[in-house]
Amino acid sequence: MTIEVVSSKRGAVPDAVNEVGALVTFSAQTVLTGARAIALRRFPLAETLNQAQFLFRVCTIPALLLMIPIGVLTAVIVGGLATQIGAAGYSGAVVAFVIIGQAAALVTALMMAGVGGSAICADMGSRTIREEVQALHVMSVDVIERVVVPRVFAAIFVAICMVGMVTFAGVFITFVNQVLVVGESPGAFLMTLTSYGRVSDFMMAIIKATCFAIVSALICAFKGLHAKGGPAGVANAVNEAVVLAFIAVFVVNVVLSQLYITLVPAVGEYM
Repeated sequence: MTIEVVSSKRGAVPDAVNEVGALVTFSAQTVLTGARAIALRRFPLAETLNQAQFLFRVCTIPALLLMIPIGVLTAVIVGGLATQIGAAGYSGAVVAFVIIGQAAALVTALMMAGVGGSAICADMGSRTIREEVQALHVMSVDVIERVVVPRVFAAIFVAICMVGMVTFAGVFITFVNQVLVVGESPGAFLMTLTSYGRVSDFMMAIIKATCFAIVSALICAFKGLHAKGGPAGVANAVNEAVVLAFIAVFVVNVVLSQLYITLVPAVGEYM
């Protein structure tokens, strides 16, 4: 079963509260359904792999292309600033903070919410307006288990893979720029990178990417399942889903970043 959103005539605020409540209920239902499917050994693995392959194909190249200018911009800013303050040998530390700590996870969030999320919402919305979802209900097929859960798990898997790839791409591009363009010593760059770049930073980036994937997939699947009004309704649902997903992932990013800063001391605070 899916959660129905009933529009009221009392205004935009009650409608928004009603939709948020329906989204929370839908998310909880999806989590419980996924756990039950795994426990009963009826998890739709084939559909999950198909969706993961699709999301990987549509998200990977845009993510790498987006990371290239971010890495170059970071390298240029770091190189210029480090030269001005006489700390050119610490560019690797800044790269560790910027790319590993924040940029990789944010690029993953943009791809999952903007590219992968819009694809999920469009797919779910087209199924809804073609009444395929209603047909599954008629056949007593659990739509959440067969359609939504595979896309959520596929988004998680792709996000974890993507954050590793964009992290490597960003560090590599910055390294090449600092060594070949700026003329910095490769040993000095790698030494400061390994000194200030911690495994916990990369693990936090993976946790962020996982949360971004879950939030984006749930919001986009929810909006797609409740698309109305034909093809125009699907387009509106995609627009709303992408905007809501962007807002949600940035809120989640702020919360997780503040928790990480509070729980994990910065480099140098141990001494």
